[in-house]
Amino acid sequence: MKRQILILLALLPLLLAAQTGDLPRSTPAAEGISTQAVINMMDSMMALPECDIHHVMVVRHGKVVAELHPAPFRAEDSHTLYSASKTFTSLAVGIAIDENLLRLDDRVMTFFPDKRTNRVSDNMADMTVRDLLMMASGVKPDWTMRNNSTDWVKDWLAKPVDDKPGSLFQYDSMCTFMLSAIVQRVTGYTMLEYLQKKLFNPMHITIADWETSPDGINTGGWGLRVQAETMAKLGLLLLNEGNWNGEQLVSADYVKAACSRLIDGGAKETVPATDGNQGYGYQVWQSKWPGSYRADGAMGQYTVVVPQENLVVVILGMKLYGHEELACIWNQLMPGLKTEPLKPENKLQKKLESLSANASLQLPKGKRTSKKTDAFMGRQLQLDANRFKLKSIEVDRNMLTLDSEDGTHETFAMGYRTWNYSPMTGYPYYSINSINRMQGFKHGFEAAAAYAWTSPTTLEVRVHYVDWISGMKFVFDFEKSEVTIVDTYPNSKPATIPFTVQ
Repeated sequence: MKRQILILLALLPLLLAAQTGDLPRSTPAAEGISTQAVINMMDSMMALPECDIHHVMVVRHGKVVAELHPAPFRAEDSHTLYSASKTFTSLAVGIAIDENLLRLDDRVMTFFPDKRTNRVSDNMADMTVRDLLMMASGVKPDWTMRNNSTDWVKDWLAKPVDDKPGSLFQYDSMCTFMLSAIVQRVTGYTMLEYLQKKLFNPMHITIADWETSPDGINTGGWGLRVQAETMAKLGLLLLNEGNWNGEQLVSADYVKAACSRLIDGGAKETVPATDGNQGYGYQVWQSKWPGSYRADGAMGQYTVVVPQENLVVVILGMKLYGHEELACIWNQLMPGLKTEPLKPENKLQKKLESLSANASLQLPKGKRTSKKTDAFMGRQLQLDANRFKLKSIEVDRNMLTLDSEDGTHETFAMGYRTWNYSPMTGYPYYSINSINRMQGFKHGFEAAAAYAWTSPTTLEVRVHYVDWISGMKFVFDFEKSEVTIVDTYPNSKPATIPFTVQ
């Protein structure tokens, strides 16, 4: 008995990670999808310019029929979300409504009597939970407020409400943050704690953490970190109108409303149909394909649901204009959907499995070593002032060491023609500059790095933060004594920084 307990304890980390295999698996053909259509979609996504695909999952009839996790990303890696986080916030609101802890028509100000400053305007007094859910608060979006404030609730409630609440769609992540603050007020739990109790535990979502505001409120509109399979589960929960394996976790009426068009979302009937102008529900976007909708985050993060086809597609990656990724679904995958199972497509299935097993983001191309630069190996390269706040870099054969101005010290193992993984002590580079950013993440981050000498005096190193969003590219020119650094956020400009060898 003691031996069995020890074995179970040893396997516990694997069992927790095994949630990546929770959903049943099948093949495209068995679920009525052309295998070639799936291959075409994945090939098209991987070929998109200025795009890093991290995770793709295709689910039909509740079964995962295909998935793609290009190296260095792996199925078990979490992915930090931008606005795709918002749909989980909406579900937390829906559960709180089911429990009679709040109502859609509750006035926002009534939850925060201690945050009132001066006179409350009529528009602010009229603003409801429903208005926040539909991004129609009447407050002009201010994307810099979170960079300067330590009390987001108080400072947001002090803003002028220029438009009548409920009348005008104005996309604003602070609306979602306010929903998170309301959930915390009425439940006594942070939104993550509440979701873990009411949603994540029943759905066996064991790996999740969420960024918080300076005063400990989950950010709501961004910053949730979960696995790709969790996003597939989200899609299935929405597809099944809040029901999970026979248990109604969120009321069907709320989910149906959340996933419908409740406000135009900037849609103009006279312009061509795009995925950005089909309307908005409760923190859920409508999509171009008839009847479809999605959780949607910046930099190419989608959970697309097509109810008529019993289909969920998850895409997580790094691309500024994700409509091209969505177009791969509409143009490549959808024509391959059939109403009945197809005959086994064994050759195509093996091709799909090979694609999934061998997919990788671009590795540096060049030689393993360069004798011309031996004098630089293991030496500290002192950098001039730079926007990355890096103080010095050291390259020593298969290791890259970064020292930052804030005292952070990171050492990454680098692979040649492969990715090597290293735990991080600090945080990845982040495009959001809110005060106390990264607060609330309970688990550390991990990086994967690869290198090659592209010339006798030039070394290229690529680093991907595998449970984050972005990555970094370093190109060392030892002849000119400078390094060019760029992060992988779209439209980021390279910075060429001189260095002095110490």
